[in-house]
Amino acid sequence: MSNVQLYFAIGLPSVLALINLGVMLVLFTDLGSRIQRLAERVDNPVGAINELGKRLTRVEIKLGIQP
Repeated sequence: MSNVQLYFAIGLPSVLALINLGVMLVLFTDLGSRIQRLAERVDNPVGAINELGKRLTRVEIKLGIQP
């Protein structure tokens, strides 16, 4: 086995593993940002529903209705 073959046998899989780690890092970062945006989209309607409930409770108290 020549030196060049040895370098390819050891070096090429190492380089490919490092490239794979870099690609996975980018993909996980993108996935995290997508999950964060989805959580923000879910929180907005939930917050609006909670605010509506608070307003209805205040109206019920003013009208003398038991909440």
